[in-house]
Amino acid sequence: MLALALLLIIQTPQQSRALTVQDFLSLDRPSEPALSPDGRQIAYTVTTTDVAANRRRTDVWIQSTEGIAPARRISTDSLGGRGAAWSPDGRSIAFISSRGGTPQIWVHDVAGGRQRQVTRISTGADGSKWSPDGRMLAFVSEVYPECGDDACNQRRAAEDERRPSRARIIDGLLYRHWSTWEDGLRSHLFVVDADGRTPARDLLAGKDYDTPVPPFGGAEQYSWSPDSRTLAFTTKLATRDQSWTTNLDVYTVAVTGGEPVLESAGMLGADQQPAFSRDGRYLAFLSQERPTFESDRFRLMVKDRQGGTVREVTRGWDYPIGEFAFIPGSNDFWAVAEKRGRHVMLHIVFASGDVHEVLGDRNPGQLSYVEAGGPHLAFVSDALHAPPQVFAWRPGTDRNGPRQLTNLNRERLTGITMNAGREFGWIGAGGDSAFGFLVTPPGFDPSRRYPLVVLIHGGPQGAWHDSFHSRWNAQLFASPGYVVAMLNPRGSTGFGQRFTDEVSRDWGGRVYEDIMRGVDMLAALPFVDSTRMSAAGGSYGGYMANWINGQSTRFKALVSHAGVYNLEGMFGATEELWFTEWEFGGPYWQDRSNYERWSPHRFAQNFRTPTLVVHGALDFRVPETEGMQMFTALQRQNVPSRFLHFPDEGHWISRPQNQIVWWETVLDWIGRYSGRPSL
Repeated sequence: MLALALLLIIQTPQQSRALTVQDFLSLDRPSEPALSPDGRQIAYTVTTTDVAANRRRTDVWIQSTEGIAPARRISTDSLGGRGAAWSPDGRSIAFISSRGGTPQIWVHDVAGGRQRQVTRISTGADGSKWSPDGRMLAFVSEVYPECGDDACNQRRAAEDERRPSRARIIDGLLYRHWSTWEDGLRSHLFVVDADGRTPARDLLAGKDYDTPVPPFGGAEQYSWSPDSRTLAFTTKLATRDQSWTTNLDVYTVAVTGGEPVLESAGMLGADQQPAFSRDGRYLAFLSQERPTFESDRFRLMVKDRQGGTVREVTRGWDYPIGEFAFIPGSNDFWAVAEKRGRHVMLHIVFASGDVHEVLGDRNPGQLSYVEAGGPHLAFVSDALHAPPQVFAWRPGTDRNGPRQLTNLNRERLTGITMNAGREFGWIGAGGDSAFGFLVTPPGFDPSRRYPLVVLIHGGPQGAWHDSFHSRWNAQLFASPGYVVAMLNPRGSTGFGQRFTDEVSRDWGGRVYEDIMRGVDMLAALPFVDSTRMSAAGGSYGGYMANWINGQSTRFKALVSHAGVYNLEGMFGATEELWFTEWEFGGPYWQDRSNYERWSPHRFAQNFRTPTLVVHGALDFRVPETEGMQMFTALQRQNVPSRFLHFPDEGHWISRPQNQIVWWETVLDWIGRYSGRPSL
């Protein structure tokens, strides 16, 4: 049935062309949509890329949600802006601009266009949020935690700059994280009067912890109480076990200062994204139940601040919640959750915990919500064949569903063909169902046979989505003339927590069988040339490429990006020990069985497949020596291999010129050994 369905794909005109790397990098990307309080306008950030200059910039735009007036840019200086936040009265927009040399909060008068600077803090400002009374702004800044004012921070920074040696003395873990060294700075929560006439106040002065918690937290990790007297925030205490526990907690602190109050006492997993109900009685947040497991299901929890009780609202819902917002009056929620390779919009009933899917076909994310004569929602949406755009939706009013507000890249994409991704399924290990997406090349002819590229996602608790990926983009893999398969084997998120759990301590077991059974099914398709198959993956996907190399000679070429090679070596050099300890059952000196059983380096004698190894020097999650060891094993055995090393990149390749080199090298390697198709 699958082959028949794919053979019926409607083909595109032959005169169109395929997406190129230059096309891809030139695409503008919207983010951070923010509805005005009356729902009639929306602000959002647009990221543009200057490939020649090897840099990106962001700008803040405003436009009507009703299409009354064209969009206009408010960050008009050469350094751009980001992070728009509307004042409660809708007259002003706060945003972050670096026009003075460091990022600071600026406020734009919507009617008059005038702009004024609010913060003047030497350490910079980020993530501004208005207080509900409109009198203050909260933000975060990286400071020396022992300093209580900006003068102290300036003095400490000058002292550090004058140090004759760059040597580090390290007394504990976590001394580096993701792609940066921890050098004594902490991200603290500040408040400043909206008129900017008084200095900003550090609410966490003297505290040796961060909010938001690096490396990925943002302004969603702190929020105002409705009376503007309190801020809730997420943090991780700087305890000795911080490298091997995922425990995050929610605290509140008065804007006048004082000792923060723990709100999530007794909860051992990661608690984050706090938000108050409109009446201030309830504090909601997302929470994972199991400590040390970073991919546990995020549950929606509510604390009754009067009685102190905490309950799980979404009990029985088996998919992770990613975003949410209180609905005034009922205290119900709008939320976004991951489900089967997409994101879905939910209405969650506060009283009963019932979950209703209200939007399942738009892959919504970055939710913005206001209540103004009814609900107004905005979000960013994309698909495998469609770069992201901003949408608005009034449930119950917009009979035709969400309305697309932006039409970025219309001219750039004219004449370019990108085929939609098609979901497919197969039977994996133990008779379990597994799913993925298939993308065909431009001008696809089902009567022809095409080389196959199998993409393996990272995590391992991650997933390929029906989305226009900003790095591992399926359209670019398909563009030379490949059929691209994006597999979501066990370990993938969004298919139920049991399915996610079953990769842990079984890295090369049932998940490998899932993948190879999926390849069996794909190889039997009439338009796939089973003699010309390659596989590529990053992070855990890179691990799986290394594992496959020791287990099978089925593929003509492999690409291992940031792949784990020696599991014991990985444990000793990675920064987040909770990850390896959960995945392999503790430190290796306590139990080596899983480390030995699933480590690719133990099967190096079987390596035969030509392999491209890619690694960044600033990758502290999977240190570069993992890639170096893999390359050495290949070279020493005369297996065709190449090492692509980026001295200025981490786990991901993000600089435009580096991305060009990455794509050119990866596609050249696949083409060299799998055959170069012609469209």
